[in-house]
Amino acid sequence: MTIFDAHTHIGKSDPFHYSSLEEILSVKAEDLLSELDKCDVVRAVAMPNYALPHKLADANLALANSIERFSDRLLGFAWLDPRIEDCCKQLETLVKKHGFRGLKLHPVLGGYYLSNRVVDHLIERAIRLDVPVMAHTGWGMLGNASLLGQLAERFTDATFIMAHMIDPECVEVARRHENIYLETSYSQHPRRIAQATRSLGPERLIYGSDYPLGGGMKFEISKITLAEITDHERAMILGENISRLIE
Repeated sequence: MTIFDAHTHIGKSDPFHYSSLEEILSVKAEDLLSELDKCDVVRAVAMPNYALPHKLADANLALANSIERFSDRLLGFAWLDPRIEDCCKQLETLVKKHGFRGLKLHPVLGGYYLSNRVVDHLIERAIRLDVPVMAHTGWGMLGNASLLGQLAERFTDATFIMAHMIDPECVEVARRHENIYLETSYSQHPRRIAQATRSLGPERLIYGSDYPLGGGMKFEISKITLAEITDHERAMILGENISRLIE
């Protein structure tokens, strides 16, 4: 069974509300690859660690440089802030020149609502480039899953990945919007994975760890391997679904 981690981070993080974890928020590509090998994970989507909005351009380029030698295993997602003037141009360059496969939005750390129209131009560019949009959910009103639902309703041609299957509302929002996939990190129990699989179908769930945060790569995988689902459903969630979306 091929495991493909859809949510990992590389690079040095600026300080944020996980300040007690600053010592682990500096990750090299080689560190990620070592963790993948320990956990029998074949490939991973990598994005920068958190950077202040005006530093995101450099963070994305640093990511591109760090994974270039490992393109057979590591694929980039651009972390961008929709309020930065040239964010659409940055996304296009990262996709076309550096081979990035998606866009990451973090409204909680960025301090904006996904429902705000300021986000629209970046979503429109992602649609034109045919790349999915991963959006953080959870941790307060800015991360409310229903806001991603509103965005998905406005942009039915976009493909969204809801990062962090934390609240029961995540499944309900995804059930109402077929262009939303659920990424499984921080889900509370294997039972939640099984329930979401029955509600949405196995093709709508995507394994991710949020490495180096999250509960740990092995732990996040275990929730899927222990869930009462079929081996075929497990294979889809652990790797086949993200492969289909970005390749």
